[in-house]
Amino acid sequence: MISVEKWTTIRNLAREGYGKKAIARMLKVSRNTVRKALSTDEPPRYVRRVQADTLIAPYREQIEKMYLEKGLIGTRIYNELLKLGYTGSLTTLYRYLGTLKKEPQEKVTVRFETGPAEQAQFDWSPYKVLIAGREQLVYCFLLILSYSRYKYMTFSLDQRLNSVLEALEEGLSFFGGVPQQILIDNAKQMVLATLKDNIKYFHESFLALAGMYSFKPVACQIRRARTKGKVERPFYTVEQHFIKGNEFSSLDDLFAQRDEFLEEWNHKEHSTTLVPPAELFLKEKELLLPLPFKRYCDSLRELRKVSWDCLISVKGSRYSVPSEYAGKRVFIQIEHGYLLKVFAPDGTQLCSHELSAKKGTTNIKQEHYAALKPAPKSVPRIREVFSSTFKSGASFYQGLQNRVGLNAAYHAQKILLLREYYDDDAIEQSLVKALSFKAFSHEVVTNILRQYPFKETAPRTEGSLPLEPGYTPRSLSYYNALTH
Repeated sequence: MISVEKWTTIRNLAREGYGKKAIARMLKVSRNTVRKALSTDEPPRYVRRVQADTLIAPYREQIEKMYLEKGLIGTRIYNELLKLGYTGSLTTLYRYLGTLKKEPQEKVTVRFETGPAEQAQFDWSPYKVLIAGREQLVYCFLLILSYSRYKYMTFSLDQRLNSVLEALEEGLSFFGGVPQQILIDNAKQMVLATLKDNIKYFHESFLALAGMYSFKPVACQIRRARTKGKVERPFYTVEQHFIKGNEFSSLDDLFAQRDEFLEEWNHKEHSTTLVPPAELFLKEKELLLPLPFKRYCDSLRELRKVSWDCLISVKGSRYSVPSEYAGKRVFIQIEHGYLLKVFAPDGTQLCSHELSAKKGTTNIKQEHYAALKPAPKSVPRIREVFSSTFKSGASFYQGLQNRVGLNAAYHAQKILLLREYYDDDAIEQSLVKALSFKAFSHEVVTNILRQYPFKETAPRTEGSLPLEPGYTPRSLSYYNALTH
């Protein structure tokens, strides 16, 4: 199995016009390997990981600062690292220093222009934004086509890998096509390490996205952010013309105003090209590579089990889903760091929630429980409904009351709730058996009911009912023994 990196390289070479035989010869792989890589949009499942020096890794930032900014020599850096707890050798340090190159002092940069559909630049920046009267830290993501300067902008409450990939994929969908390469910064979400000779070791998920969309990922040189100035400078515009002095009633309002601002921005004359980006984009769009048939980020959805009270747990809080999915498995996806979306196994979206700012909260939408039959709550009403619903109801309720220390109404209510999953006739037969065993509790009835099928309209169609914590299922022979 080839690595994700080689899979991406094969697809990029094919896009550039190389034949299968030429690619196989260049990468020293078989033509079957090339053919397989080009026949699927799915990246290889496994990748061989390049291990960075574990002794150097915790001190990488200090080393780069001392070597590149302060100009300290290797032995001086080594002595300073010993004070910080470094346990590696001087040779290991010099080996790492050999991968670093001091940048020239001059700041002059020659402007580099690209042709249509050749390149896009991607980056993000944090801002404190006033939302609903409260200051909120948000991350602004920008994807800009280098030729036309046509832009896509979005926001997220976090800068985790999934949010980064989501923003990048949204931008490509907004453009309706893919450039030949995308220039990025050396953020750890995408670039795990910079090896010797400025070779980049990309994150597997970012590389998989690049392979699916057939663009070449290019990371700029460390501390040379101005090489992607087309995406750096617009952040000043975002801050001065969209963030500052602006207030948003909600995150939804932030995105709505974003749409208006972005539309106006893309139709305003650019200071360098002297042409509105939207006008140049009309020419560039025709040359972009086509989008794949499915989204990469959909593959990042996580599986969750719905509890019997129709809740799923996400980041320390619980969120309701429609009652018909109680006991089943669903998929979740968090968008823009704040919006939780829940999907059925077939991909149908079931509901959405805004993520709670506090852990331990329970977030319920009442419409998710509309299909459930409400159980009576008062003691007299519970006894009345229980006795009138089941022929053996009155006798079983009396048995519950005769047991010292037992809350009869609580157990009767629990049995009434079982009507959501079993026919009344099955519950009635279970009550009769429990009476014959002289065993009075809702756990006993639940255990006996396991031999009966769920009714067709039950929220769950497979598996077994949940039990109280610490309860162990017992066979019918156990209760039968109690009568002898």
